[in-house]
This record gives sequence, structure tokens and C-alpha cells, in this order.
Amino acid sequence: MSRPPHRRHRPRPTRAGDAWLAIAPALLALLVVGVTGCSKSDVRSGAPPLKLCGVTFWSGAEGIGTTQLSTSTRGMPSAPAADRLPATTARDSGGPPPRVVSVSSDCSHGRTVVVSPASSVRVRKVAKDGGGHVVALSLVPAQPGTPAEVHIYAYDGTRPTGQLLTMVG
Repeated sequence: MSRPPHRRHRPRPTRAGDAWLAIAPALLALLVVGVTGCSKSDVRSGAPPLKLCGVTFWSGAEGIGTTQLSTSTRGMPSAPAADRLPATTARDSGGPPPRVVSVSSDCSHGRTVVVSPASSVRVRKVAKDGGGHVVALSLVPAQPGTPAEVHIYAYDGTRPTGQLLTMVG
């Protein structure tokens, strides 16, 4: 009796379930990224400009993102009656992109904001909620080419909600 020649391994036909198992991890990763991205207020389309709560934050050719406040309230001054923001400027400093700071997680609930020292920076744009409270703001140095370190404090009424020490410029 002779033995049949050695069979080559033939891949078995794939079933729909096997194909699903093969691509499920990739689809799950895309879903998680999509859901996570959509839950934040600073989601953008992937190309400049950055749009937050209906306000366009222009930066030039490069893309910009937002800086979030820390949730630490240690050492924050007492809440002011109104925002204490620097003077505004419409000019483009031509230097690095503005520092965009998000002070709220959604467009419907802004905060009372204090920038200190206000004299070292200027506000280029502010996104506000329906009640006129700040949701996000962009800052540039008061003197082009001169970086400035500022504190940004945010309050929900009289309750401190977060702060940020950041370099602008």
C-alpha cells in the first residue's frame, strides 16, 4: 500500500464570525477614541482652526489645542464678583500660537475667570456660555516675543473649580 502524497496545509474558509473577531479590537479602539474625543469641549475636526463653542480660535498654519485647568484649588484667592481678564487685542503677534485655556468641560456651563498678572498678557478671543461666563480663552504675550507666566483661576459662583500656572508665548 502506498501513502498518499503529503498534503499541503490549506487555510480553511473564513466564517463571518472569524472575520468579526479579527477586526473587533480595531473597531473597539476606534469607537473608544471617537467617544472619548466627542465628550470633550475641545474636539476639533483635525485641521486648523480650533473651534470651541461656536468661536474660532485662529493660530496661523499650525494647529493648536487647549490646555485644561488642574482640579487643584489649593492656594486660590477668594472668588471675585466678576471676571478679571486682561485687555483684548486683535493683532496676531506673528510668534508662537496663542495659549488657549479651557475652563469648563462643556459649552453650557462657563466659569468666572481671573488671569494674574493681567498686565503681562492680552486676550485674543473668548468663548462664553449663554449666561456670559467664560468657557475658553486664548492668551498672547502683551509684548510680542516676550513670554509671560500667568495664573488662571476659575470659579463656579463662589466655589473654586481649578487653576493653571502656564507660560504664554
